[in-house]
Amino acid sequence: MNPNVSDLISALSAWENVPNTDSQTPENLKELLAGLSRRPLPVGSLHRLWSVGELSTQIALAYFALWIRQWLRTAETRDRAVMETNLRVALKTCQRLSYLRGALMKVGQTLGNFPDIVPTEFAETIDHLHFDAPPMHFSLLRELLRSELGADPEVLFESFETKAFAAASLGQVHLARLKSGETVAVKIQYPGIARTIDADVRNLRALLFPVRLGKDWEYVQRQVEEIHRMLQLETDYEHEAASLRRARKLFTSGEGIVVPEVYEKYSTKRVLTMQYLPGVLLNDFLATNPSQELRNQFGAKMYLASLRMYYAGMNYADPHSGNYVFMDDARLGLIDFGCVQRYGDEEKELIRFAEESASGRPDVLRELFRRSANLEDVDFKNQEYIELLTESHKWTCEPIQHDGPFDFGNVEHLKRGIQLVIGLVRKRYTRSHPMYVYFNRSVFGLRALLYRLQAHVDVKTLHREEVRVPSGPSLDELT
Repeated sequence: MNPNVSDLISALSAWENVPNTDSQTPENLKELLAGLSRRPLPVGSLHRLWSVGELSTQIALAYFALWIRQWLRTAETRDRAVMETNLRVALKTCQRLSYLRGALMKVGQTLGNFPDIVPTEFAETIDHLHFDAPPMHFSLLRELLRSELGADPEVLFESFETKAFAAASLGQVHLARLKSGETVAVKIQYPGIARTIDADVRNLRALLFPVRLGKDWEYVQRQVEEIHRMLQLETDYEHEAASLRRARKLFTSGEGIVVPEVYEKYSTKRVLTMQYLPGVLLNDFLATNPSQELRNQFGAKMYLASLRMYYAGMNYADPHSGNYVFMDDARLGLIDFGCVQRYGDEEKELIRFAEESASGRPDVLRELFRRSANLEDVDFKNQEYIELLTESHKWTCEPIQHDGPFDFGNVEHLKRGIQLVIGLVRKRYTRSHPMYVYFNRSVFGLRALLYRLQAHVDVKTLHREEVRVPSGPSLDELT
């Protein structure tokens, strides 16, 4: 081997700095994440921006090293080299995002929703951020809990496990038992997490500075403001508690969809105590090799839950593998309502046009585009733009218009939707009403989960029944 090439590869490899990938991913994660539990959150804008930039450099160098190595490998070893690099990058990304938490971790969680879209090794590793991020040591949270609830947990609860059983981007969850006997999940917000969100949004605005010169800056700015607003709401556990109470009213016991009860006495703006729902998350459920019938049943409940809330003016905007509990009696638990987008009159009018547009009437579709994408008459002369919007709309409506169970296990459907979004972004056709930032997130998130579940769901029938028969109180009645 040429000494210069060898030295270059060695130098690039040093940037990877992750454990040997021959061992299993869970062990690698534990090794990488050891020590993070006692580290407070980095809240400064510059610190967080520098950390992301450093991670980006390391990722670029890892793939550059792979590219150089491929010159020296046989065809038989190239696939393994790609897999190992994907895994190393995923582990490094998981480590850095677990340290940063907050909005940046949510970006990683989104990538973890799409196996077979991003590299499998990457998706499977990053998916741990949904429910298995490293928890903070309880010593960093005790003061916050005492300040919020007025006493130490040993005084307030019959029992309280100081080791968290779940941790994610904004907080972690501890198992406890009330003195009245109920088993509860106590969700505690990471100290300083609201400041990290403000810092990340400031960095995002700085990175978008060149876009200010474009004609669509006004719409981009509104979308960023909506992201900031929703992220701030996620740090308000009183808002989440209200969403939980509203969602509980939407479902009957016979539908097999469970929303946990909130215990207000033990809940504040930064602590949320709710009913504990026993069961397993998606990965563990799939590991049991469930029957197709059971997959379909759970898939139908996941779709119905999202649809029911949508028509009640509540968008369950963060569907991912850590938010659903698969219970032994075939009930589905919904356990995270921090990211719920509530619709006002303007958004409800857009929903009405979206429903009518499924009929395919050109005049209704044109009006939907005009309102949802803020199109002007001159924009309708851009044939490429209109064709991309039309194809995206068709993709969204495809399961609704399909007769019989729709096969969400078809990866081509999911890939096509993502390619359409990429096409719009590449052409800079990003103008839209702010509600669609999270509407699109919910659509793609749910379909990615149904793909992983390999579920067949009769979406057309579900939509018809929900539209025809009022499915519970409206948002106005719930408030």
